[in-house]
Amino acid sequence: MSFIERSLYSPSQANTIIATPSVLRKLDRAEYTNIQVVALAGEPCPKSLADEWAKEATLYHCCGPTEVTIVNTMHVHQPGHDMSIGGPVSNTDVYILDENENPLPIGGIGLMWAGGRCVTRGYLNLPEETSKKFKLNKFVNDGSFMFNTGDLGRWRDDGTLETLGRIDDQVKIKGFRVELSSVATAIEQTPGINRACAILNNEVLWGFYSGPSYIDELAVKAVVSKCQPYYAIPSQWVYRLDLPLTPNGKIDKQALLASIPVNQEMQLIAQPTPATRNDLEKYPVSTEVAAVTAIESSDPGANKTDSSTSSIQEKHPLPEKLGRHGARALRHRFFSLYRRFFSIVFISNMAAVIYMIHRYAVQGPDLPSLGTATAANLCTAVLIRQDHVVNLLFTLACSVPTSAPLFIRRNCAKVYHIGGLHSGAGVAATAWLLVFTIAATIERAHPAVLAVSYTLIALLICIVASAHPTFRARFHNRFELIHRFAGWTALALFWIQTIILSDSLRGTSTLGNALLNSPGFWLLLTATSSVALPWLNLRKVNVRRDVLSGHAVRLYFDYTTPVVGTAVRISQRPLVEWHAFATIAKPNEKGFSLLVSNAGDWTLNQIQNGPSQLWVRGVPACGVLRIAPLFKRIVLVGTGSGIGPCLPVIYAKKVPARIFWSTPHPEQNFGAEIIKAIYDADPEAVIHNTKTMGRPDMVAISYRLLRESNAEAVCVISNKKLTQMIVYAMESRGIPAFGAIFDS
Repeated sequence: MSFIERSLYSPSQANTIIATPSVLRKLDRAEYTNIQVVALAGEPCPKSLADEWAKEATLYHCCGPTEVTIVNTMHVHQPGHDMSIGGPVSNTDVYILDENENPLPIGGIGLMWAGGRCVTRGYLNLPEETSKKFKLNKFVNDGSFMFNTGDLGRWRDDGTLETLGRIDDQVKIKGFRVELSSVATAIEQTPGINRACAILNNEVLWGFYSGPSYIDELAVKAVVSKCQPYYAIPSQWVYRLDLPLTPNGKIDKQALLASIPVNQEMQLIAQPTPATRNDLEKYPVSTEVAAVTAIESSDPGANKTDSSTSSIQEKHPLPEKLGRHGARALRHRFFSLYRRFFSIVFISNMAAVIYMIHRYAVQGPDLPSLGTATAANLCTAVLIRQDHVVNLLFTLACSVPTSAPLFIRRNCAKVYHIGGLHSGAGVAATAWLLVFTIAATIERAHPAVLAVSYTLIALLICIVASAHPTFRARFHNRFELIHRFAGWTALALFWIQTIILSDSLRGTSTLGNALLNSPGFWLLLTATSSVALPWLNLRKVNVRRDVLSGHAVRLYFDYTTPVVGTAVRISQRPLVEWHAFATIAKPNEKGFSLLVSNAGDWTLNQIQNGPSQLWVRGVPACGVLRIAPLFKRIVLVGTGSGIGPCLPVIYAKKVPARIFWSTPHPEQNFGAEIIKAIYDADPEAVIHNTKTMGRPDMVAISYRLLRESNAEAVCVISNKKLTQMIVYAMESRGIPAFGAIFDS
């Protein structure tokens, strides 16, 4: 008989229990009807146990590290409600802090720190450990200390705290980071299991569980498979009637480790067999546990001898690149499809320019034809950037069925390179205007025509120069201002030039007839309408903010429901700056959201104190991931907030996808809902925490996922350097790969 059982042997002697959940689990509630108050702390409490005792007694679920003498949070649990440790008790404070010890917003996951008069001074004769765990409380600045509990947690909207395991309870399993407490919690969801513990020993994950009667490990595995990725499912299972406890009433992990047979300990255990669909349907699991996921953490890029890297490369070694180095670089980098589009437009126009110069030498000048050529290229440049035209081209390209040959679909998928037509036509329009101005000067055209032409030349040169990738990347805001206001001014001057030129050449015809018979007039009218159309739809819309962390915010809109793979531009100052973000729409739900991460002053303002309304214009325009339906299976690769454009594809689940997301502190920065959505779409998704595990080998992991899933293409949403690196690495090996080309 245990100490607590002896203490409670006489119903008249006690009516309160203060214990750990493991000790309480040993008691039969029916035999202790005298108990009116239960206080639990020391380790995670299974919800089923709390519900059982809270029905007939007041149950306090507490958090009480010894260093905080002795309880610092407390919550009265109600049967059927989620588990919580409540809020701070009197004379205590609790802070949820990030890795820089800054407070996180509600919902942000971080380390729990305890403050107040209850905090002890430190560890006796352990100055180094004391300096790590105890720090001056900078939030009250009264000389008191705060203590790092080592627990992960977050604030809920109702002001209570939720614990999410211990930071030191994380282990690496074949390159993946796994929360052992999450695995144990998942095991405890199996009907009939009282207590569970997960232990990693010699790279083998063991699952220990107890209950009044034996439960087959296949049944346990079926439940765990529903809420844990494949690498977090124990390879070895051990049933016991009771799990050993320490003198403090916690599960004795050392005793469990000692019970593992030596011959079993040294064996290489095979990958666990996934549970079947029938198993998963037979054994349910709560949604609360299903939301808890393990985080992948391989770091092949930082350590070439890492075992996870070796296993990846041994199983799916990267093939050699095709062709010679120089030829590869020319084909996939220098002569990209964007540049080929540019070259086709520019070279064909230059051929026409040479022909017109030759014709001028033989027959004399033809200013109307030169003006028409200028207007035609200007109109083309404007139309290619028009949202409705872009959407039409994407719709046509993406209408090719997946039954078509892959080489056709991979070329159609590069429709997003149409920006090359825009830049080619813009440069060609400048060249045509230059020829027109020279010819008009030689022929001594109307002074007003010459004045307007020289002004236009200066404006177009500024526009073309500012659009150079180097200038655009370094001074993007200036590029946008020049492009917008110089473009509008140039368009107005083209109208003036066309009217003056038509008037000077109309002869006996009226100016109206001359304009109606001028191709340049209709081309300018088309270009002007294209530019004006989005601004005619300029409006302010309501926005709801959901701050995920100090790094990211999710903005929700309900004024329209976009299709998968589109983006919108939002602004607080519509004449000055616009910011484009991929729309995130969920199936059968109205509206959409945007994922905004801290990338500068404007985005930081949206996170910290964004407005309740924002300006929008035009319609959502198609982007790179609109091409996803062209393929039977794809691999989605994202870094940081690049997961945002991937989410609509993930939510839709129309295109089977393997997912690889590399980012610092994924759940802490972006929330559990996104991670849950990823694992719902791809239970074997790779989520890599770069803060704890360093930089992964993006190419090797992407290639592994491609081969494991027999995917047809890789889609990358990342920064410019990584996008170009991964796309080139795949394309140079004959693998279709797609990513933003950063041309806007």
